[in-house]
Amino acid sequence: MPSPLTLLTLGLRALLINIVIFVLLAAALAWYLGGSLLPGRQTVNFPSFEWMGDDYHFRVIGHGTTPEPVRWELLHTLPNGDEERLTLNVDGRWRNVWGPLVYDGGVLIGLEVEARDGTTQWWVAQINRDRAVKTQQVEDRGMLLRVLSAAPQFGVVQPAAGDAARASAPTP
Repeated sequence: MPSPLTLLTLGLRALLINIVIFVLLAAALAWYLGGSLLPGRQTVNFPSFEWMGDDYHFRVIGHGTTPEPVRWELLHTLPNGDEERLTLNVDGRWRNVWGPLVYDGGVLIGLEVEARDGTTQWWVAQINRDRAVKTQQVEDRGMLLRVLSAAPQFGVVQPAAGDAARASAPTP
């Protein structure tokens, strides 16, 4: 009859083999289902929109294990399939995004941003026909929505140059 120490060693070895097989199968199942054994950041790509022959789309990135707020990005898909992140020169975390509003003169995007000091700011970003990005801060959400609703695709006459400067609206 084998000694109790030999039986204990064989039992621990069998247990260790079973644990390794279980972890490998769990990792393979998590990978197959599109996840991970250890939750990490989650990425969601929004449907793309086409403008002047190029594709653009928003991406939202969040983290499943921390209370950190989500992060938005605006990406330009290049002809070779790579993605270029567009810099909108807006400092802080994007909390909400309105748009894109595509029209003949460009693309308008509204952003609600949490600044580093915790305040909320509203911005209008415009990508013009030369693919240059221009951003301008507006006073509040109401003004942001008024600027976006005045985009030419809605058939609204654009304000005169003096009115646009007074209303802090970008001129498309």
